[in-house]
Amino acid sequence: MLLDRGPTPLYYQIKNIIQSRILSNKLEGNGRLPTEAELCMEYNVSRTTVRQALSELTKEGLIYRDRGRGTFVTDGVELKRPELRGSIDNLIAAAEGTRIIVLSYQEIFPTPDIAKIFQLKKDEKVFRLELVRFIPKGPFGYSLIYLPFALGATISSEEFKETTEIITFVEEKLKEKAHHAKQAFDVGVADKVVSKNLHVGEKTPLLVVKRNYYTRKGSLMFVAVSYFRSDLYKYEIYLTRT
Repeated sequence: MLLDRGPTPLYYQIKNIIQSRILSNKLEGNGRLPTEAELCMEYNVSRTTVRQALSELTKEGLIYRDRGRGTFVTDGVELKRPELRGSIDNLIAAAEGTRIIVLSYQEIFPTPDIAKIFQLKKDEKVFRLELVRFIPKGPFGYSLIYLPFALGATISSEEFKETTEIITFVEEKLKEKAHHAKQAFDVGVADKVVSKNLHVGEKTPLLVVKRNYYTRKGSLMFVAVSYFRSDLYKYEIYLTRT
């Protein structure tokens, strides 16, 4: 299969193709994926490119590797996900009593999925805040916060304190409340960076929560991608019948 040799990374194109096949049931749950060598031949790319694509799919919980047997599709990922409603105020309240340590704050060229959310051109940047959130028992959440460039350029890393709550911090900077957010849950595993900061072993299963925050007029305020330790972070939802 021929890939587009334009600006979109080859690994990202392969990842999207395999993901589409999984979600459309062309690759069924617990079905075995082609080997790395077979994928290299199919897409005419290096083994490094294939491994990066598979790594991204593993992080998103779409595939898993069984040592000695191969790589397989995670059972059930093709199922439709229900929409659940909650409150942004609840998210703010949940952060009370926690503290953060900022690892980095810098302007970057975003990954294709983040650029798509922000509707950016290929040469446009965003600001990324990397942090770890702690409770008394230790680190329980690793987050990447993406801010629009115009907003991020007005913020200094020194402004982030241990008690900073990101939602209210951004609201104060924009002088506008977050009106709604789009939230998605997924399953991933800890890579080398995440495992180091969350004090867990590499490939430890994690809960991945992605949230896009918007103003009342629908303007994107920021995007948060967080990885949580399942032994320290529990997410409960109370459901009623309307």
